[in-house]
Amino acid sequence: MKRSFCSRGIGFSAIALFVLAIGFVSGPVQASTIATEDIVILPSGMSGSGNGTLDLRMFTFSGSEIQNTAGAFNGDNGNNTIPQGGGADIDFFDESYVTTAGELKSYYDLNFASGYISEIVIYLDLNETGGGEPNNTLVLFDIVLNPASIQGSPVPSGDVLSSEQAAIDQVYTGGTLLASLSPQPADNLPVNSQGAGFADYAIFTGINPFALNDSDVLLFNVSMELLNNGADELFLSGTYAPTDVPEPVTLVLLSMGGALLLKRRQRA
Repeated sequence: MKRSFCSRGIGFSAIALFVLAIGFVSGPVQASTIATEDIVILPSGMSGSGNGTLDLRMFTFSGSEIQNTAGAFNGDNGNNTIPQGGGADIDFFDESYVTTAGELKSYYDLNFASGYISEIVIYLDLNETGGGEPNNTLVLFDIVLNPASIQGSPVPSGDVLSSEQAAIDQVYTGGTLLASLSPQPADNLPVNSQGAGFADYAIFTGINPFALNDSDVLLFNVSMELLNNGADELFLSGTYAPTDVPEPVTLVLLSMGGALLLKRRQRA
């Protein structure tokens, strides 16, 4: 089977960042592996904003896009310290974002029909072409369930502020690893420049937020290197979702020459 994207009454256009999705069954929690084939290149023309839906910014650079609010929905603020073409950390970042499963469920229910989402997929808008680097490296990407403590002590049961997100810096204790890269670091990401506001990659996490308790805390840690321009964003999409399938499948990413999407290999 092929994992595809579905638009709710809007033309097939894309979104710019990492979105997360969790898929668990009853019983002990097992860590999901995010393999190279789970990091999927997206075709051109998929717009990440402007379609009347909310794209939840988890990691961004713009202060105008960190509130993550729409009507009665008030999601945790985005970490807005991602490089944007200047500053000491222009070549890399090591950042975190914390929220609850309840916030993610409310977000998906706001944008999609009940039961439509069963996996967190993160969209990546990677705007790193200015320095001529052919590749960028995803050094670390992991998701931790219910850490015992987090640097800066943000309280996800309230509205976590951008400054609190930025203060975490991947420092925490305890918790259960839900998903992580394998291999880590991941294979380099070829430059797929589609411009700011357009998704270049989708990262399938294998996590279903609706299988978790509303009070469960989710900590996302992301590190990237070999950046050279900016600005980047990692976010959840309120427009597109992976087609719900009974078992995880994988899309094989070919070389950038053809920018082709192939059928995601069925996992054993």
